[in-house]
Amino acid sequence: MDLEDFNPYSKIKRMIRKEAIKSVEEQIAYQQKMVSDYSVDELRKFILSEEKKILHGTGWKGAIVAVGAMFGIANF
Repeated sequence: MDLEDFNPYSKIKRMIRKEAIKSVEEQIAYQQKMVSDYSVDELRKFILSEEKKILHGTGWKGAIVAVGAMFGIANF
């Protein structure tokens, strides 16, 4: 096992990244464009912007709930 497996920060970051990518893909599809219409740098900027929106929207309470869910804690 890798030490990375026990780090909740990296797991939460991966979850947020996946959600941001999914959201960016949906926004691109809504604009009736293809992902290939954008450069890699543009896509990175879109994803980073979306990650910030997700983090700003959830705040600390959302992060705490996510960590608790990872460890099987249901109620706070």
